[in-house]
Amino acid sequence: MDSIDLPGAIFGRATDEFVMPTPPPRQRQRLLLVEDDEENANIVTELLQINGFEVHRANDGPSTLKLVRDHEFDAVVLDVLLPGMDGFEVCRQLRADPSTQNLVIVLLTGLDDIPSKLEGLNGGADDYLVKPVTSRELVARIRRRLEARDAGSDEVRKQRLLAIGQLATAICHEINNPLTAALGTLDLVLYRNDITPPVRRELEQCQTALLRISQIISRLDEVEDRTVIYVGADQMIDLAKEE
Repeated sequence: MDSIDLPGAIFGRATDEFVMPTPPPRQRQRLLLVEDDEENANIVTELLQINGFEVHRANDGPSTLKLVRDHEFDAVVLDVLLPGMDGFEVCRQLRADPSTQNLVIVLLTGLDDIPSKLEGLNGGADDYLVKPVTSRELVARIRRRLEARDAGSDEVRKQRLLAIGQLATAICHEINNPLTAALGTLDLVLYRNDITPPVRRELEQCQTALLRISQIISRLDEVEDRTVIYVGADQMIDLAKEE
C-alpha cells in the first residue's frame, strides 16, 4: 500500500495553491480509481469529482480487471502496490486485452525509483505520477492523456471513413458496368413476344434481383461507418438507410 504525503499541497486538501475550479460544461468522463487505502481514495475521489469527473472505485487488482471489462471507463488511475495483483500486472493485462487496450491508464504511486517507472511505462501506462502530486498536475495529466486519446481516435475514424469511401467507389465502378449491361439485355428479351409465360416470369424474377443489386450499389455512394453484427463476432457495414 502506497502512502500519500498530505502536508503541503496534495489532492483536495485546502492549501494556498489549490483553487476550487468550476467543472467544465461537458459530459462527465468516467474514471476508475484503484487505491486500497480508503483515506487516500477518499481524497483523490473528492478532487476528481470537483473537477467534473465521474469516479468509480476498486481496491485490488482482480476486481479492477473485472470492472473494466464489465463497464466502460475513459481512464483508470491506478496504484501499484495493491492486494491480489500489483498495478504493473493489471496494466499489462489491460493492454493485452483488445477490448481495453486503448484505455487511458495513469499510474499514481509512491514508488519513485527508475526501475519502477520503466516497468510501469513499458507495461503500457500512459503516464506515471509519483505521490505526493499536486491537484492541478494530477487533473492536467489525466485530461491531457484523454485529449490525446480522443484526437487519435478522430484521426483513425477519418482514415477509416476515407478507406470505406474509396472501397465503395471501386465496387460501384466494377459492378455498375456489367450490371447495366445485364439489365439492358433483360429489357430487350422481355420485349419479345415469342417467350413463354413461365420463362417470362423467371426472367422478371431475375430482373427484380438485378434491380435490387442496383439499389444496394447506389447506397454505397452514401456509405457510412456504421457496423452491425453479422455472424458470431464478425461485423459488416449496414447499408440500410436510417429513417
